[in-house]
Amino acid sequence: MLLASIMATGAVMASDGRPDTDGRFPAVAGYYEFFVYLPADGPPEVAYAELSCSGALVSEKVVLTASHCTAFNYTEDIGIEGYSSRVWVSFDVAATTNDFRCFLADQDVEYSQFLTGEYACDAAARSDPQPIFIAAAVTGRKDGVAIGHGLTHPDYLRPELRPDGRAQRATKNLQLAPDVGVLILEPKQTDILPTPLPMRGVGELNQMPGLVGMPVLSVGYGLNWGKTFGARPTAGLGPMTDLDGGSGVKRIAAVGPVTNVFANSLLPRQDVKKGDDTVCFGDSGSPLFLVRDGVVEPVISAVLSGATNWCQGSKDPYYRIDQPEAYEFVQCVIDRQHDVGAACRECSAEHYFELCE
Repeated sequence: MLLASIMATGAVMASDGRPDTDGRFPAVAGYYEFFVYLPADGPPEVAYAELSCSGALVSEKVVLTASHCTAFNYTEDIGIEGYSSRVWVSFDVAATTNDFRCFLADQDVEYSQFLTGEYACDAAARSDPQPIFIAAAVTGRKDGVAIGHGLTHPDYLRPELRPDGRAQRATKNLQLAPDVGVLILEPKQTDILPTPLPMRGVGELNQMPGLVGMPVLSVGYGLNWGKTFGARPTAGLGPMTDLDGGSGVKRIAAVGPVTNVFANSLLPRQDVKKGDDTVCFGDSGSPLFLVRDGVVEPVISAVLSGATNWCQGSKDPYYRIDQPEAYEFVQCVIDRQHDVGAACRECSAEHYFELCE
């Protein structure tokens, strides 16, 4: 993604918000992916083992996130074969990339022996207490290898592959796409999960007076640094860079008031000149909460889609969860959360490519 230069008019700093150390949002999760290339003529090669996105628990086993997270490998990366992809989530306040790599090595996860060099675990740098990582179920396999780790809204992808084996988004504009996806957690550790967060009902935001101008909070694990308005954006900033994933710290970002309400999205102000916090790479899929009369409503209104000036303060769109298309997709998965194969076949875009088990 190329970011436009901003003319210097005097630097103003904005933060990413503060860590959720008081546990206000226990059901918000970080989404950590272990992605390994499997070349036909050589040994496996680790591409990344880090935080990819954010999300939130919305039922006993379902984590809500963004479609561009669950479908990234199919569309932007390599397609539907030639790699292994597994995902875990954490609900801890601090769960760093190093923590995740140490976890993979400790658990002797398949291909973890290739976590060497820059990907090696640094035992001395582990967080204290050590975070808990909970596996997401495999939702798709190709030639017996796990490549699907989530379920993507069926209208997000076209039902046919390109000649190079990659999937295509139904629309290239994320602001217009049904950018909502889910992960289904494996059952082993569901007894330690937090209480799920409720979602807005269908059409609920349309009935809400004063939505434009209402303050909102975004909670996620993305990159955490100061942003400078009036300076040239960092070269290469955004997805598909070597910045690694997020900071691994769950933080609460006051992203300003809602400035625009569209049929499928909300746009918070994110104006660093006015002191708003901003979102960054790794925050995709973060839940958005309304602040009404000074009180945060613990109900998910939207999830972060993005695709504008990442990390510089911009009107990144949040996909509304109260649309019928979004709500029905998530409810379809929730109703089948104990049967991953059925959820994949009956609810998701993954069934287009015969990935479902």
